[in-house]
Amino acid sequence: MTLPAVWILNRDDIAPDSDAARAMTDLLSDEERARQLRYAGAEARHGFLLSRGLLRNVLGRISNCAPESLAFVVSDTGKPALVSAPELHFSLSHSGRWIALGVSCESDIGIDIEQPLKPRDFLRIAHHYFHQEECALLEASPPELLPVHFYRLWTMKEAFFKARGTGISEGLGRINLAGFHLGQGIALDAAIDDAGAPWQFNYSMHPLRDGNHLHLALAGRDPALGELSPESIHRGLG
Repeated sequence: MTLPAVWILNRDDIAPDSDAARAMTDLLSDEERARQLRYAGAEARHGFLLSRGLLRNVLGRISNCAPESLAFVVSDTGKPALVSAPELHFSLSHSGRWIALGVSCESDIGIDIEQPLKPRDFLRIAHHYFHQEECALLEASPPELLPVHFYRLWTMKEAFFKARGTGISEGLGRINLAGFHLGQGIALDAAIDDAGAPWQFNYSMHPLRDGNHLHLALAGRDPALGELSPESIHRGLG
C-alpha cells in the first residue's frame, strides 16, 4: 500500500445495529470498550466505535497484523503510537458526520477535517486566532470565497499543530499561511523549535450533498504529502 494516504468515513455508512458495527465492536480492547461506555449518548458512542474501528482496520492491514491484536502507547503530549509498528505515523480527525485518518511511514502527520454545519463569523474568529497577514487576506476575499479561504487556513493550521503533537493551544497565529495561500510558502514563528523543518501541506475539498464541502488538510514532513494524489484518499474502510 502506498503511503501517505487518507481514509474518510461517514457515520451513516455503518449503522449502529449493523453486522459491520458489531464486527468493529469485536476489535476493541477492554480499555477502548470502557472509554466507549463513558460517552453519554448513543451517537457519541457510535462515533467512537467507528473511529477506533477505522484505525484498527487500516493499521492492521498496513502492518499485516490482526486488527484486534494492535496495541497502542501514548506519549507525554498525548500522541498515540502503534507498539508493533512505531514507524507508522497516524492522525485522526472528526467533524460533524465525518471521520478522517491519515497515515505516513516517513514522519509525524497531522490531519484535520471540517464539515460546515452552521454560519460562522469568519472574520471575528480570524482576528482572534490568526496571523495579521492571514486576516488581511480574508478581509480582501470576495464574500462568496471567504468560507473556503477560512477553512483552508483553519484546517491546515490544525493539521500542523496535530503533527507537532502540541495542539492549537500552542497558538494558531504562530504559523502564517498567507504566503502559502498565494503560492509563496509558509512562515513560522522563529521560537518554534522545528521552524526550519521541511514542512509539507496538502489541502482538498470534497463536495457534500447539502451543497457544502468537506475541508481536508494534512501536514507533516513526509515529502509526498504535498503531492498527494486523489487516489490516495480512500472512502470507507478500504
